[in-house]
Amino acid sequence: MKQWKKGMMATALVVGLAIPGGVQAAGDAAAAENTVTHNHGGHEQVKVRYGMHMAAHQRMYMTLLAEKYTPNQVGEWQAVLKEREKLFEQLRAARETASNEKSQMRARLREQVKSGEITSEQMEQQYKEWKEKNRGGEDQAGEKENREAQREQFKQVHEEFDTAIASGDGTRIKAVLPKLLEQMKAKNERLAKKLAEKKK
Repeated sequence: MKQWKKGMMATALVVGLAIPGGVQAAGDAAAAENTVTHNHGGHEQVKVRYGMHMAAHQRMYMTLLAEKYTPNQVGEWQAVLKEREKLFEQLRAARETASNEKSQMRARLREQVKSGEITSEQMEQQYKEWKEKNRGGEDQAGEKENREAQREQFKQVHEEFDTAIASGDGTRIKAVLPKLLEQMKAKNERLAKKLAEKKK
């Protein structure tokens, strides 16, 4: 029974960490809010927002681990996970706003082409300029390589964490939790930077 619980906790954590990590890697906070409709006996349709539920599970699981293995960092974990959820929500809202603005701008440009005010080429140029302004240009020199190096480092720490959890070795779990916390802080910094760029 103890092994089963340990396995379930590890599975829940891996899923909880994988979803937000994958979302960040892709830069798509909206993917954290996938909804699935369930039909209960043909009567009622219920939508489940897995991103929200997984965030709650991840927060609880990491808090419990911190309480057991690194009690001096419990407050830091709680703050980092709360900030992460807030940043994802703000990114989602910013993306929705940008999407609405893009739709309105495209419709306006099409009307201008239709009325003869601008050409199709001018429309495409204006659209390209809008995208660069609102989504940022290409990566600056070295930024892509730096991001790849960070991803590799994140992957190594997650593998170390998964191995520690699977082994049930308290010493290994205690050693890897601070590394994971630092990674979460770094990810939050990147999310905050991305959000600031979107607000410009």
